Amino acid sequence: METLRYGREIRWLYQTALIIFLVTIGLGMARGIGLITFEDRNQLLTHLHSGAIGWITLGIMASVLWLYGGSAPRREAERWVSWTAILLVVAAPLYIVAWWTGNLPFRAIAGSLLLVGIVAYVLWLVREAAAIGYSRLTTPQLGAVVGLVALVVGSTLGVLLQIGFATKTTLLPGESIGAHAETQVSAYLVLVAMSIAYWRLHGNDRTVRGTWMVWLFFLAGAITVVALLANVIQASAAFIPLDVAAFVIFFTVAGRQVVAPGWSTADSARHYAIAVPFALVFLAIFTSVIIGFGVLQIWKEFTDIPSNLIPASEHPLFVGMVTNTLFGLLFDLNRSRRFILPWADHVVFWGISVSVAAFTLAILFRATGAYAFITPVLGLSILVGIVTHTIRLWAAPTTTEAAPAAAT
Repeated sequence: METLRYGREIRWLYQTALIIFLVTIGLGMARGIGLITFEDRNQLLTHLHSGAIGWITLGIMASVLWLYGGSAPRREAERWVSWTAILLVVAAPLYIVAWWTGNLPFRAIAGSLLLVGIVAYVLWLVREAAAIGYSRLTTPQLGAVVGLVALVVGSTLGVLLQIGFATKTTLLPGESIGAHAETQVSAYLVLVAMSIAYWRLHGNDRTVRGTWMVWLFFLAGAITVVALLANVIQASAAFIPLDVAAFVIFFTVAGRQVVAPGWSTADSARHYAIAVPFALVFLAIFTSVIIGFGVLQIWKEFTDIPSNLIPASEHPLFVGMVTNTLFGLLFDLNRSRRFILPWADHVVFWGISVSVAAFTLAILFRATGAYAFITPVLGLSILVGIVTHTIRLWAAPTTTEAAPAAAT
């Protein structure tokens, strides 16, 4: 990391993300073993936002700093990134505390502060992308900038919702909560995670197929968001063929690496490879929800949707796909420090992957009795990853070379 352009800021963001992730797994384990029930909605929303914003978004921002860090340095950009990183590492924990308190004005204020940090980060990113030029952006760089612009839109919707709740006013039309969630998931998270998987499994290049993949993922998310805001749920089904086409394109580019990354080898490739089937599981479950609710109208109201379907889609996405991707990136970033707890890499990969698969099946089949056995394995595997990569982030490397940027 010592030779990376934004090595210090990358370390700040990853470390803050890892610390906040402790909140996510703490609440998740407490629920799994029966200490809490999530009947208090503040606990559920704290669990959700600490994972989606604190762990995932800060981790992605650190990763994109790495992805764009090879461009020519500019002094004003260096200062902008440093101050933005400081704002984010302060605002994100504050935002999680606000969700825990249940205080609506506090949530609106903390969310607004975090939104300022997100906007500042994305302004830097858009300027970097413009300086490189659209035609010269690599496929992962294109996916990152498009996805993070979508994050600004989704975060703005979320803050407007919180301001509306705090002031008891309606600021957004239609299914605005669903539009906020789907912007964050489909237009931002799936796109950026698949772009990172492309980067690490295939390479940091620009291909026609990669470009189509990026825009198909983005268009699928955008259509869903517009349909929800316009309260035309049936139209959201248009995302299905677009997402399917994007995944097919990805497999034509990196299918061999997904199938055979070296499953028994303690390396990052298997983290990126396993993320793809978990993404497909999410897509399959979410597609069934959209078809059943919006197209066939098997369920007339949102509350009619079986309560297990949404949670069953969340864990393959947030943990199976994105958490595996981020731990793969941390592995690569800390490659020169793998002498520290080398056994932990197997525990993290197999513990997370097998547990998420088992947990998803348990949710789908309502096998609630299995939660008490699966959740501790998942939580402890993640905890091993947090401790291992925290130590590696701050330890002296065995070499002064940075981790490899990607296969080419």
